[in-house]
Amino acid sequence: MPFIKSKNIHTTPNRSLNYICDPKKTQGGLNIVSVNCMPDPRNAYQDMKRIYEYYSNRRFNEPKPKSGQAHVKMIHYIQSFDPKDNISIDTAQQIGLDTVSEMFGENVQAVIATHDDTDVLHNHIMINAYALDGKHFLSNKTTLKKIKRISDEVCLRYGIEPYRKKGHEQETKISGYHEWQHIRNKTSWKQLIRDKIDELVPIADSFDDLVRMMNNQGFTFKQGKNICVKAPGQQRYVGLKTLGENYSFETINKRITEYRGKALAVFVEPYQIIIASIRTKAGAYRNTSPVNDTCGRFMRLYRFITQEKIASLAAAEIKLTNAERNYADTLQKVQALKEKIYSLESEIKSANHYFDMNFMQRTFPKKSDDKAAVAIIKEHGFKSKDDISVLSEQLEKYQSELAKLNEQLSSEGGEVQKFKEIVEEYYHIKDESSYVEKLVQEDKEKITSDDWNSMIAELRKIILDELDTVSRAGMYYIEKQIWDKIVKLRTMNVEPHEAEQLIRTLAVIRADGIQKIEDARRLAAKMKYSEQSVKKKRGELHREIEKLNEAINRADVYVRYKDDPSFRDPGFLEMCRKIAEENGATDSNGFERLVARRGELKAKDHKLSQKEYFYRKRTADYESVIEAVQFINIYPQERSAEEKKTPPKKKLRR
Repeated sequence: MPFIKSKNIHTTPNRSLNYICDPKKTQGGLNIVSVNCMPDPRNAYQDMKRIYEYYSNRRFNEPKPKSGQAHVKMIHYIQSFDPKDNISIDTAQQIGLDTVSEMFGENVQAVIATHDDTDVLHNHIMINAYALDGKHFLSNKTTLKKIKRISDEVCLRYGIEPYRKKGHEQETKISGYHEWQHIRNKTSWKQLIRDKIDELVPIADSFDDLVRMMNNQGFTFKQGKNICVKAPGQQRYVGLKTLGENYSFETINKRITEYRGKALAVFVEPYQIIIASIRTKAGAYRNTSPVNDTCGRFMRLYRFITQEKIASLAAAEIKLTNAERNYADTLQKVQALKEKIYSLESEIKSANHYFDMNFMQRTFPKKSDDKAAVAIIKEHGFKSKDDISVLSEQLEKYQSELAKLNEQLSSEGGEVQKFKEIVEEYYHIKDESSYVEKLVQEDKEKITSDDWNSMIAELRKIILDELDTVSRAGMYYIEKQIWDKIVKLRTMNVEPHEAEQLIRTLAVIRADGIQKIEDARRLAAKMKYSEQSVKKKRGELHREIEKLNEAINRADVYVRYKDDPSFRDPGFLEMCRKIAEENGATDSNGFERLVARRGELKAKDHKLSQKEYFYRKRTADYESVIEAVQFINIYPQERSAEEKKTPPKKKLRR
């Protein structure tokens, strides 16, 4: 939270406005915003002068009286930010605007100038003493205390921690000189508790949650007539009410509720705004399946944040840490239960084996399996095979618990993934313009043939509607020339397919925003390169499928005839065995896996063939744009190599 001080302007308000709007301190006036007046000092002075003189019946520039002070013309607030917060000028200006709006309302006249000429970024806020509706603003200790509180609340929404300037401490209830001296020497237990409460209020869900987090950090609470707290190492409890009016149970609850409501709206807003930004940036691609998937992902994050009431990045990171801890604990339980199940299955197997052993094997066991079986029977005291059912029931119980834990593990893994995505996307969203452009570019490269056809069909329908109504304004040069050619062809008695081809060409131009013939050539070359890359991948895939076909044929022979002693060609069967072993298909299960692998490769080849056809079709669309441009002579024809060698003849004067 910034440090705020105020000063009343009694005389020469024009000098005060000129000072805060100094171009050397505001990057040439770029760091100035205003409310209900102009942002430059001269016009702001005239706007404020008009309102002040109308409601006060006094001159705005009246001189200083011989005795006493003149009436207050403007109130000057200085809002200084901690350099450690490293906030931007835009954020500082927005904090200033929000503070002014919540403190003075919508009818205030204010100029907010952000100065960055010192080590401490700060806002100069100049308020007219009268609002547009005639409301008179006062400046005293009460109003200063109120604007400090509002400024603190606004800053908490932006995740800005308290800033204490040297020589100034937070206004709290100080019991006497002894405590004041401890605060000054930074050895006060009360101040330590206040700082911890201020730190945890932005991320606490409730007062009980704040108590739980403080308990985890070594603080102790005691409930009696009043709520008392003790810091780690402190000997005596102190009541919350003795910490100051901002630290009573009711006030802390109110602070948490207000912060969470406002901070949630601020934190979740970028996840909603980016959806509109993606669709706007995507243009004609806005309704394609990849863009819909991306927007759907951000919408799910938006709903999850609202559902979980995550009000800040710190809260999201805490929830992520807790979710990861829960996931790790559940995973450990699953692994321990799997070991128990494995051990129990071994015991059941050994117990069953014991009752299949003869008398000598039971009396004098030699093999390790026999010894293990005898040890299990002695341990459990089983007398017959029916007694093993006790272990079987225990195994079923463990398997039921494992199924529940696996379901819980899957749910907690999903939560970890969502919280991780919220944290990761938050840092990307902060750089919105470049990130949106990157997402849209990735989505454009993922579109399918169906997306492309539906997009072109939609654009074609729009073009036909425009042709039937009125000509479209604001077109690029190429687009305008093709439009005129379509209009001309529709009025002539020619085959309709010519106009239809040009309409599709115009739809392609609008889809990718083609402004020059070089754009179409670049896109056509890109599609050809993509087509060649897919062809190369398909070639490698076909070779792999051929090898797999041969391996399947050989493995099929081996699996069928490996136990047939009457097979005529043992050498061929041995070769089939080696190939089957190389591919892990020496039995029916391995053979089925090999066949399934071939099915996967064929499905992959089918997808690649569709992609190859799509790239070829888009290449044809871009080439049709190039042909259309050359056909209607939008650009003059290039001179041949021979013509370039001989310069053009100069026209002789008469």
